[in-house]
Amino acid sequence: MAITFGQVKTWKAAPLGDAGDGLKVDLRKLETSRDELEANGVAKSWTGAAADAARGHRDALVAQLSSHITGKQQMQKALYAAEPEVEAIERLVQGILDRAKTNEFTVGDDGSVTSTATPPQFKSRFEAEEWGNSRQNIAQELADDITDALAKAAGVDQLLTDGIPTGTDQGLDQTRDQRGMASPATAERWAQLTDDEKRAIIDQKIKELADEYGLEVDDIIWDGSLGSTNGSWSEGERTVRLNPNNLDNPDILHTVAHELRHARQHEAIRDNNDFQFWWEDDPFDMHEEDGITEEQAEEWEDNFDDYKPSDQDFDAYYNQPVEADARKSGREYLDNLTPAELDRLLKESK
Repeated sequence: MAITFGQVKTWKAAPLGDAGDGLKVDLRKLETSRDELEANGVAKSWTGAAADAARGHRDALVAQLSSHITGKQQMQKALYAAEPEVEAIERLVQGILDRAKTNEFTVGDDGSVTSTATPPQFKSRFEAEEWGNSRQNIAQELADDITDALAKAAGVDQLLTDGIPTGTDQGLDQTRDQRGMASPATAERWAQLTDDEKRAIIDQKIKELADEYGLEVDDIIWDGSLGSTNGSWSEGERTVRLNPNNLDNPDILHTVAHELRHARQHEAIRDNNDFQFWWEDDPFDMHEEDGITEEQAEEWEDNFDDYKPSDQDFDAYYNQPVEADARKSGREYLDNLTPAELDRLLKESK
């Protein structure tokens, strides 16, 4: 769910620094305890099998403490990095509210800008138009600043999410491992874009992947009836369906790469089954150049022949070869996506 202006108005930077300082104190104690355990946890004079077992147990505890310390250091670093970013957001939000009040506008928690000014008496139509244009310009500038504040907030949110140590949240760990996560900078850039710009980027990426894979994509359908489904590829219709309700989240770009990988899987199966005379080029060569083997294509073909839908057995659906492979493609794309790549796709789409 996208962060709202109403939420951002409540953000304060100071607690982030306080939390970082608290972690610093905890880290000193943990490091001291770990070092003491490592040095003196088992008497050096103790020998024998029991002593060896005790040292093994001590080493395991030291390793666990070291891992815990690393996780806390990661979170501390994220908190300290987020503090100045939130300070900047605080200033930006206060500036928005002050300017809105000065110019007789209100800003809703949803980020909407509404004029509360009573129009004066005008001597001419020109004066009325000039006043109206001035009001529209101020409203647009406020709206642009709100977009900027929300984009910065999206970046901070991702920064803090990245700081959560592995093993703290099972759902987050699974997202990292299976779907990937946009970087804070990419999340911020995505939040700056309009819905039309996001769709243009997605259309361009689909076009480029189709060209790279040698695919025909007949249509891209934004289907609001998909519910909790992120998207799908229809092999019969040669169509990508995407859920417009996910447009605010850069994770939708995982879905794009994921669904086009399904299309690539079907293409590899066709090319693997294609008959050629000895003098003809083998269409499967392009897939092998990209690391796809004939064995994989055969496994995918068997899988599609016995495909497990998610609504019947989710674990079977989730772990089947074609889905695991598509998730890998989506994860790698999202993990490596940069703001510069988003800007390139947007430019190429025009």
